[in-house]
Amino acid sequence: MINTREELFHDSNLSDFVESYRISIISKRDKWYSFSNITWNPHIREIGIYSFINFSDFVITGNQIIKDAVPKKSFGTQRYKYTIIQPLKESRLIIKESNLHASISLLDYFPYYELLHNKKPSTENFEHMIASYFTRCKAKVSVELNAIPKIIKKNFDCIGFKEHTWGLYPYSLINCDSRVVVHFRDQTISFRYIEYNGTSFSYGCISRKNGNLALVLVELEFLSIKNALLESSEFTYKDAQDDIDLIVSKPVKTQTIDVPKKVKKSHVHVVSFSDFTVIGTNKKGYGIEEHYISYDRLKNTL
Repeated sequence: MINTREELFHDSNLSDFVESYRISIISKRDKWYSFSNITWNPHIREIGIYSFINFSDFVITGNQIIKDAVPKKSFGTQRYKYTIIQPLKESRLIIKESNLHASISLLDYFPYYELLHNKKPSTENFEHMIASYFTRCKAKVSVELNAIPKIIKKNFDCIGFKEHTWGLYPYSLINCDSRVVVHFRDQTISFRYIEYNGTSFSYGCISRKNGNLALVLVELEFLSIKNALLESSEFTYKDAQDDIDLIVSKPVKTQTIDVPKKVKKSHVHVVSFSDFTVIGTNKKGYGIEEHYISYDRLKNTL
């Protein structure tokens, strides 16, 4: 069972060790879409902060590096700060750009889905390379946008999602790493699909307020990226009750993320706010998907 210490940063002297906090907040009604990925590389004492915000079709992206960092419960820069107020309960984001200021409170709402183990991270098996947990959140957003010639001010509640992952991540050996989060009124489907060292691995769940139903298998069926922007994706998933379905995405707002220098010629990384359809039930949802994939693997997904 997860404990509150796990929400704090982990330390390691392994060169491939990476820790990340991924936070997405979406309100289609209020035209707010935001994604943040905070990474911690302890062996070089460096924090990276990537942010992608689309508010009323006004787009802001950021990529900041904090060197010689010692992360605590609150960390970041004047432009972007993340604070863990109560581990596994409440956190806050403060964003201050030249023309946009936002304060976002996140209350952990659905049960956590955990992928935890007590073994030392090892590259022999991806299952033992990483640890992870995630949850659907309630988000309270207060934002002011100076979009000349008008100023837009809004306060609203919406859905958020938080994922915390740590462990070994050898970028050049990952053929495909896809994350998909789909929100419906009363549930969220979230999963991750990875291809590493010639084998595939997946985990995820269908999450409701009263509990989680694990996904026992996820398979990539189709992925199209053109000019470094996502066009569509399709995944088959099987849950613990042996129900199988296909989920198809239609990107709404898509963005390219820079990859490390050592894989610039071999991999592409995209993120997209998308609409989704569960084919078997024709159920419609919305959410976010993120794909890190090698160009060689991408050729075989069409």
